[in-house]
Order: sequence, then C-alpha cells, then structure tokens
Amino acid sequence: METSLQVIDAFIDGERVDPNALKAALAESAGRDYFVDVWLMREAVHGEGAADATPPVAPAAVLPRREPRRWMVPAAAAIAGALVGGYAMGYRTMGGAPSSTVPAQTPAITVSGPPSAFPVPAPTRVIQLEFHPDTTAGGD
Repeated sequence: METSLQVIDAFIDGERVDPNALKAALAESAGRDYFVDVWLMREAVHGEGAADATPPVAPAAVLPRREPRRWMVPAAAAIAGALVGGYAMGYRTMGGAPSSTVPAQTPAITVSGPPSAFPVPAPTRVIQLEFHPDTTAGGD
C-alpha cells in the first residue's frame, strides 16, 4: 500500500509515473480517498500562498494574447536587400565612388531650338548673370 500512495504523490507533484501503477493505486478505495485528500490539501496550501503573493486581477484587465507577427522578419530582409541592391547599382552606374570635387567653372551651354516656321529677330540686349558669393556685404 505504501508504494501505491507514493505513485499517487508523484502524480500530483507532476512527476512522470507508470500509468499501470497509477491505475492500480486508484483502483483501491483507499488510494482514491488518499488522492482526493492530498489534492485538496495541496490546493489549499498553494491557493493560500498564491492569494498572498498576487492580488486578484479583474477579467476586464486581462489583455488578449497577441500572435507574433511572423511577416515582419521577411519584410525587413526584403527592405534591407533592396537598399543594398540600390546602393550597389548606383555604385556600378557611377563608375566607382562619387567624387567630392566640384569643377572650377561650368561650361557655357548653347541652346539651339528646332527650326522655326518664321524668322526670329536678333536680340537687342543680352543679359549675362554671374553668381559669386558676396563676402563684403553684411546681412545684419
């Protein structure tokens, strides 16, 4: 009888037990009575300690469990791949690293339009604009 009660104790503690030994222990009326007594006693002990440790939570305060967003990892990988690929294509298209030097003078651009149906008169005045930073004038 001692071993059947030990099997019941192990089962209630959550340990792995032999199913046939547990069936044999619960087949006896003394084993079933012991099972109920130990179950109620452990529930009372665990319930008493748990009630002191944590306050009861209202059902409305319990948040539903959210599923993990499994699509975020592939989306982040696709975005990172697109960025790296775009950088590599720009690097190859530009023929290497972009130069940081600015040309000294911009060449003059002559615009020639399509041939017109009627003659265009010659300009009477030509205005030429040059942009230089003005370091003498104070912006105060």
